This record gives sequence, structure tokens and C-alpha cells, in this order.
Amino acid sequence: MLRSLRRLVLGEEKEVAEQPPIASFMRRTTPSDPEQVSSTVRSPVINPWEHMLKTAADIIAQAADIGADESLDLLEVPPDPALGDLATTVAFALAKHLRRSPVQIAAEVAERVKTAIDAEPLFERVEVKGPYINLFLDRAVVARFVINAISETGPSYGRTRDFEGKRALVEFPAVNPSKPWHIGHARNAVLGDTLCNVLEMVGFEVIRLDYINDLGLQIAQLTWRLMDGDLQPEKGEKYDHFLGRVYVDIQRDFESDPAVERAVREVARQLEIPDSDEARFSEKMVSECLKAQCQTAYRLGIYHDYQVWESSIAHSGLLDIAKKMILKCPSVMILQEGEKAGCIVAKLDDLEEFKGMKDPYKVLFRSDGTRTYTGADLAFQMWKHQIIEDPFRYVEFEVQPNGKPVYRTTLEGHRHDLGKVDLVFNVIAAAQAHPQRLIYNILELLGYKRESENSHHIAYEFVGLEDTEFSGRKGTWIGYTVDDVLDRAEEIARIEVEKRNPDASDEFKNRVAGQVAVGALRYFMLNASPDRKITFRWDSVLDFEGDTGPYLQYSYARAQRILERAGDEGEGGDATLLVTPYEFALVKALSRFPYEVVQVVRGLKKEVRGTAFSSNRLTEYAFEIATLFSKFYDNCPVLKADGDLRRARLALVRAFRDTIRNCLQMLGIPVIERM
Repeated sequence: MLRSLRRLVLGEEKEVAEQPPIASFMRRTTPSDPEQVSSTVRSPVINPWEHMLKTAADIIAQAADIGADESLDLLEVPPDPALGDLATTVAFALAKHLRRSPVQIAAEVAERVKTAIDAEPLFERVEVKGPYINLFLDRAVVARFVINAISETGPSYGRTRDFEGKRALVEFPAVNPSKPWHIGHARNAVLGDTLCNVLEMVGFEVIRLDYINDLGLQIAQLTWRLMDGDLQPEKGEKYDHFLGRVYVDIQRDFESDPAVERAVREVARQLEIPDSDEARFSEKMVSECLKAQCQTAYRLGIYHDYQVWESSIAHSGLLDIAKKMILKCPSVMILQEGEKAGCIVAKLDDLEEFKGMKDPYKVLFRSDGTRTYTGADLAFQMWKHQIIEDPFRYVEFEVQPNGKPVYRTTLEGHRHDLGKVDLVFNVIAAAQAHPQRLIYNILELLGYKRESENSHHIAYEFVGLEDTEFSGRKGTWIGYTVDDVLDRAEEIARIEVEKRNPDASDEFKNRVAGQVAVGALRYFMLNASPDRKITFRWDSVLDFEGDTGPYLQYSYARAQRILERAGDEGEGGDATLLVTPYEFALVKALSRFPYEVVQVVRGLKKEVRGTAFSSNRLTEYAFEIATLFSKFYDNCPVLKADGDLRRARLALVRAFRDTIRNCLQMLGIPVIERM
């Protein structure tokens, strides 16, 4: 691997000089002449920053005689642009092998890099700072390269084909149909929806799935309380809010009155019988609650393809199919003695992670044939991977505001072919890390290693209040539902919209206020790493300045306004004029958008507490380009500039406008043309 460098340091200069040049480097004769840019650089590139990284990596790999992938890993961005646009630590890596000073090695490798970049239009020069080799991009060439890439792709800029042909299923948010969404649920929903958007950006086909637990104890309590018909929602009260309020009252009776508990448990038993009066009433109640919850989801721009109801899992035969399949595995058995006699169990100590357990038998189905949570979740995961043929039938639940229907599982209806998926993502709280990992381990135990590896738990920490946690049973969510938060945010946003647009119509003011409120809440949920607990504070969500969703929305509207004032001017502007520090900093940042998205997907790797999803990397990027755009606009006059420079800067404004728009859409933050 190191033979070229060895020849260099041993003085065998002639052999090095006779090595054939790399054809891809031979593209121009004058490094600073933009007219000599190759057709490769002129044509649009889907991922311009990655293209520049790989070009630099290839140059350094050739100069140091190492692999291109290794060279790519050694690239970094210096903290100060004065030190270069890219730098490599290859000298440190080679020093370990050659046992020589990295400073000397850097100087020697840099000489070969200089020869290569003379033929590469993207780079202007190379400098050595001690052990670091710093590469400087040609600002004129790169500006035209990036602006062309964005203008040619426009609405699709940021989309890549890295995972084209792959399919993913994402389950979220699985809120019990017994109460409204509170802001803790919003974190799950917004993370899940954004994950779907990000996966689609890199080429995945995504199935958006919601799990509906319509057989739980909460549903039995509400069914028992409401079947006599004496309770109805108050005038104007959403049905999910009504159920949540009733549930809090029932819970007190359930915990204090044994007769109530006995009655509720009998209802729970009846819910398991599909044609019982209780089951029929419950289905109508759950459907009405779901439709109310969906109205909240739609306010946030969240939609689904399918709902899988727990009653369908219980009565479709899915569990019986799973039971027969897993009993064929040597590590699954029916215990004959002890307290678990008659239970179907998985023998976990056959897996390395569970070696040495005192009781290695995990119950999947009890001796009376009923499922445990683990057994039901295992069967559901097997269905998601199509290990079990789909036993469900489907009917249209409703047509969503995006024009697409959402289907729910039933015992009667039509067959749907969801097809095989490559990856399954379950967006579930971090507290469920062990149960989720257990399901994936049992899949491997059953012989489904690939499906186990491709099962991911997107873990997130809870959203809490300053003095308590959210509890549906205790009613601590009251006053903190998503509807409450959006309503209050809209009120404040409307005041600001009114100030800026006093002559606008009420329809405009209300619409923009709603969009600002959604942007504020979604950004708040995405801007903290999912593994960090969020403490909900009104002033944090309702702050529309600085590092917030409304600030990004305003940045887009500001750029759009500039372009509207300029009219058609700026088309075909000469981007090679964009060489000031403020212009070029923005150009470089815009070039990174597709790269940032792809890196988030590539970073979806399993950890002990789940699969990390760095949503905050994307919000930080959006805030970065919005800030750089503001600095550019404050320091580089656009509409007051003359001639070619004016058109060039308008082209940069347009490139920013397109990039921030696509980024906002990916994050699910409404794009506002005027604020």
C-alpha cells in the first residue's frame, strides 16, 4: 500500500515521475481559468459536496499510494477557512508505518498533490501547515459548479439515488385511541414522519404504518363507561379530548372500587369476541377517536398509508401462524414443568448476549394460549418482514388532506400486497430498548438473521414537564395536548403576522399563523438529539427568533421576496463572480445539502439503546445555511449591485431559496411565501 511513498522517501524519484498521470485529473491547463472547466464539472451533479470530497480523496490517494476509501476517511474540514477548504491527516497515518516525522511526510506528499491539482479545476492550490496538507477550492469554479447543480435539479435538489430500489416500513406513533396527542406523542410522530421523508430523499420507497391498540384495558374502561350513553362531548369538544377527560375520571373509580374493576375486566374479555356488543361499540368509539387524533396529525402534516389494529392481529390468525412457525425452531419449546409449564418459550441462552441467565426461558405464549407482549410483538415483526404471509384484509379508513387514502386492517375487506421490505423501523421510546432488542434477538434465534439485522428501533427520550411527567391516567397532559400547543402558538404568531401584514386578509393571516405554529413545534421536536430528554417550556416552543423553525421560514420568505422584486433577472448569471468570503461560505454550505441527508441515513446504525437517528444534524444544517444567507445578504448587496454581479448574486439567492425550501419540506416545516 505504501510503495510509492517508500520510493519517494528512499530517493527513487525517477520511478515515481514515470508513473502515468490519472486521466480524470487532466482537465485544464490554467488552474484559475473557469473557461477551461471540464464537461464533468459543467454538468449538474446530484451531490456536489460528495463529488468534491471524492475528487480530493482520489488526488491524495494517488499521491500517497493508499486506497481511495482510506483517503476519504482522512479528510476533514479545517475550523478556519483561512487554513483551507479541506485538509488531510494522511501524514499522521503514514508516519505510523514509516516511522518518520509526519511533518516531513506531509511536505513530500504535498508536492505530488500539487502536480495533481494543476490538472483538477475544482482546486486552486495546496498548502502545508506542519503535518496537515490543506487544499483550497477554486472559488470561481466551485461557485459555478454548485449553482449549476442546484439550478439544474431545482425542486429535487437534495434527492439522491444512493438507496434507489430499497423499501422500508416505518411504524409510528402508535398512540392509544383513548385520548388526544400530548406533546410527548408529538416527538414520536414528528421523528417518525421526518425519518420517512429523509429515507425517501435518498431513494427509499417508504410504507408509513400506525399501530392501533384497540384491545387494551384503557379501551375496556372507556367502553364500559360510555355504553350506557349518558356521557357526551361538550359543545365544540374534540372526541379524543372528551375520551381523555373521561378516562381520567374512570381511572379513579377503577383503582378504588373492586366492582368497577370486575365490570371493566369482563368488558375486556368481551372485546376479544369480534361480534359482541362491546366489540361493536368499541370499534365505533375507537374510529371516532382516531379520526379526531388524525386531525391533529394532519395539522402537523403527518399522514400514513396503513393502520394495523390490535383486534386484527388477535383475530386474523396471525398469532396462530406465528405459533406454528416458531415451534419448529429448536430454541423454542413448550415447557413441561415448573411455573411456566405449558407455556411456549424461547430459550435465550442459546444467544451470546444471554449466556449464563438463571432463567433463560422467555414466555411467548402462556399455557392458556394467550399471547404475551413479546409473543405478539414477535409475530407483528415477522409480519412486517413478510416472514408470515399477510393474513389481513383492508378497508379504506378515510381520505387524508393530502388526497391519499389510509387503509385499516379488518377481518373483511380486500387483500393488499404490501410487498417485501428491506428495513423495518419502529419509532418507540428509549425505555423500550430492551424489549425491542429482545424481539430482534429472537428473530435471529429463529433463523432470520437478515431480518433481525434489518430491524431497527428508533429510540427517543420522553418529553417532560418541569415538575412532572406526562400521564394519561393522571391527566397531567391536560393543557399540554398538541392541539393546545398549536392553538396557543397560532395566537402569538397571528399577532406577529398582523404587525407585518396589516392589510392582508384574515384568511392569509390565519393560514400563515398556523404554518408558523407548525414550524415552531416540529423544529423544537427535531432540534434536540433524540437520545436527549426534552423539558417542555412554553417560551422555548413559542420563541420565533434565532434557532427556530419560524426563523427558517422567514429566511425562505425573505429570499423569495428578493427574487420577486427582481423579476426574471438573474437567470444565467455568471456564478464565477461569487468569490467573496460571504458568498463562498454560502456556496459551500449549499453544496452540502444532499451529502448531509445521505450521511444521516448512512448513520442509522444499531447501538445498545437503539438505532441513532440524528434529526438534529438536519436542523443544525438548515439553521447554518439560513444564518449564512443572512450574513451574505447583509454584506453583499443584491438588488443594489450592478450588471453581471447583480445577476450572479440573484442566482445565489435562488440557489439558497431552492435549498432551504427542499430542506424545510424534508423536515415537514411548512414553506411560507410571505410572512
